[in-house]
Amino acid sequence: MSSLVHNPDPWAMISSLKITVVFSSYNGSKRLRRTLDSLVAQSLPHQSWELIAVDNNSADDTFAMLQSYGDKLPLIALQHPVPGKSGALNQALDLARGDLVVFTDDDIEADPNWLAAMLACTEANPDFGIFGGRIVPDWEADPHGQPFLGWIPMGSTFAVVDDPVSGPCDPTKIWGPNTAIRRQYLDAATRYREDIGPLPGGLFAMGEDSEIVLRLSRRGVKAYRCGDAVVKHFVPASSMTEAWVQKRAERLGYGMPAVFPEEVPPGPRLVGVPLGTWLESANWALRSALLYPLPSSRLRFWAIWKHNYMRGYRAGVRRYAPQADAAPIATGQEGRA
Repeated sequence: MSSLVHNPDPWAMISSLKITVVFSSYNGSKRLRRTLDSLVAQSLPHQSWELIAVDNNSADDTFAMLQSYGDKLPLIALQHPVPGKSGALNQALDLARGDLVVFTDDDIEADPNWLAAMLACTEANPDFGIFGGRIVPDWEADPHGQPFLGWIPMGSTFAVVDDPVSGPCDPTKIWGPNTAIRRQYLDAATRYREDIGPLPGGLFAMGEDSEIVLRLSRRGVKAYRCGDAVVKHFVPASSMTEAWVQKRAERLGYGMPAVFPEEVPPGPRLVGVPLGTWLESANWALRSALLYPLPSSRLRFWAIWKHNYMRGYRAGVRRYAPQADAAPIATGQEGRA
């Protein structure tokens, strides 16, 4: 691990730090400048906050890009050599000093009043410990003429929550690029699960940000939406296709048994998967096969989406919700015993 700290008197600032902003970046040099420039432009004085940015095993010049902002931001730049966003965020959490930890991504553009608005919201609502701001889509390509964008869950697909209303909210409506948690709840035992979250390469389980929020919620920590704390989340043109969104459904399904283990169906299992899940999977597989040759429609889209989701869900159940004591399915041999 290597780090770069730009702070003329860090120990003198500890007592005045209100916020620690945290993000991880993997091969993010081409998208980082916009994010970092928007942080430079924050109206909240730099003496009140710090930024901990982690280069997560990048092969490009991500770390050099971070270092180049060392004289413009109250920055701690780290390198985390093990692939995995969750582990990189945990490394940053070990160093966080602000009363409020604000999590974001390396592909956002923060409103100039983002941190000031988030701080004001949290100070006005001391009984809440989890906060989520507004996340506005920043489309690389024109979304008009893409009807499927009106069919999908924007939160789980693009981490977009374009809701200006402030008030108590369901913790499932808070998403990673604009999440804040009071540091008092992030003790040494409360960290991101490193077996879920983005990894380079193939299939990974989505939901690392939701999982930690829901874990805190189950302990009684309440969630609040701060509609005035706004970031734009970049949506590349490559993600604005039906095929990409339908493939993403598999990652979402893969992570659901880790995030919502209580929702895994009980009862007998076949090859590690509940019978009810197999029946639902077969239903969507049949619908998908029948509708796939037809022109694009909401019905066709959702059949394929659910087929991919259930494929991921089955794999997620095997990995994250094994049931060693599940009732076996009787075979003919067992029935004669």
